[in-house]
Amino acid sequence: MIKTRLLSCILLLALLLSQFALVSCQNTENKTDGEQSSAAETTNTESASVLEQETDPLPEIERKDYDDTIYMTIQTDNWADLMWVEESKGDAMSQAVYDRQMKIKDYLGVDIVGTTVVNEYIDPFKTAVRNKDGSVDILLPNPYLGVAGFISEGYLQDLRNFNEFDFAANYWNLDYMENIAVSDALYLGYSNYNLAKAHMILFNKDLMAQYTDALDETIYETVLGYRWTLDKMLSLTGMVYIDKTADGKTADDTFGITGNQWIPFLVFATSSDINYVDKNEKGVFEVSIYNDLNKEKTTTLIEKLSSLAAADSSWFWFKIDPTPQIHLYDGNTLMELVPTYRVVTYLNYDVDYGILPYPMLDEAQKDVGYRSLNWDGYICMPSYIESPEMAAETVELLSFYSDPVRTTFYEKLLGKQAADAPDDSKMLDLVWDGIVSDFGLTYMSLSTALGNLLYMIPEVTYVNSTLNTASYISTCESAANKAITKYLKALKANGY
Repeated sequence: MIKTRLLSCILLLALLLSQFALVSCQNTENKTDGEQSSAAETTNTESASVLEQETDPLPEIERKDYDDTIYMTIQTDNWADLMWVEESKGDAMSQAVYDRQMKIKDYLGVDIVGTTVVNEYIDPFKTAVRNKDGSVDILLPNPYLGVAGFISEGYLQDLRNFNEFDFAANYWNLDYMENIAVSDALYLGYSNYNLAKAHMILFNKDLMAQYTDALDETIYETVLGYRWTLDKMLSLTGMVYIDKTADGKTADDTFGITGNQWIPFLVFATSSDINYVDKNEKGVFEVSIYNDLNKEKTTTLIEKLSSLAAADSSWFWFKIDPTPQIHLYDGNTLMELVPTYRVVTYLNYDVDYGILPYPMLDEAQKDVGYRSLNWDGYICMPSYIESPEMAAETVELLSFYSDPVRTTFYEKLLGKQAADAPDDSKMLDLVWDGIVSDFGLTYMSLSTALGNLLYMIPEVTYVNSTLNTASYISTCESAANKAITKYLKALKANGY
């Protein structure tokens, strides 16, 4: 009897399923092409969402018990505790970094000991490598201070020498590394572990709400639709100027945009997909910011930034001049150009801020996307390491285990859970996913002329400047190219 009932149930279920399948097929056949396309897009979107939540598989590194110590030298004056902490201090940030170290200790039996230094590290590092004293297994250098010499004098290894590194994994930024490679060797590593300094734009959410109608969409929709261009930024910030004192432009007025006109203006070249130094048609690095490919773009960029700097709706200060500084937390600016390391200080004030990437030069750049300058350190492997396999495995796992640190860092910048600020979290993703640098920015210490070239844009756009772009470049381009050529020849002569 039981078998008979079970068989009846199975037959009934089969009948229902067949009817459901028939109805589904009929519904699909009756849909218009547009409806079917929409359904397919929904499915693809859902699939993409699932894929985004997937994590990289554990690196192909076997569990070990080295029972040893890795020594790391960290050259930074901004957030060294993102790289290493001695112990958890009870806050979310230090706990996330400490947990990362504990995962590596559990998996490899490795303790990590970090030493933080500021600027005065070049000679001590060289001495440690020459003496093979085992005091530096991993170097996190200043982004340009000493780096060129470390490479040409043989103090760093090509990261491709280490089989432990899986540069195909999503937690490595291979494009970034190859863009600053010398002689096709990767001396400077960049992964999810490098999460310290980038440049972005903060905006006052309360003030922005007054201008949403002018955008016909939210500012986040503008960015995500890849319509966030320099012209769009100029148009938006140009709407905001309130002469509160009725006596001309003063620091008491309300502005569309403020910030330091020094390094933050330099970043506009990067965000406009313009490299200061790049490879020519022969594959040799040379000054490129004003070459045939970039001359028109650079000229357009400088014209727009000069206009921005001189506008009533902007308030910029230059280097360390005595001009009063107007910050977002003062409540009288719509936007401010801000490096990452300063963002958290804004949490001490009563201002609800949002985050934006620097704009594209124009919509023709949308295939490249948003680009943000990183200027705070790399992962370097010294030419002498007592236990190179252990050091490389440690770096690989530091990179792999950095997602929770990244999430916690986002929340530190936002002052809230990432889930409570999904739009700003997406903006931070765009900033870090677009992190780039170029040969000139990385090896600017090669010559004074190269350094001067890099600061060309803030110099010629300074509101009181009478400098001409072409003449400025002509004064340093030749000397900068000679310094680059000399450096590359020295590398070749030493077997690089």
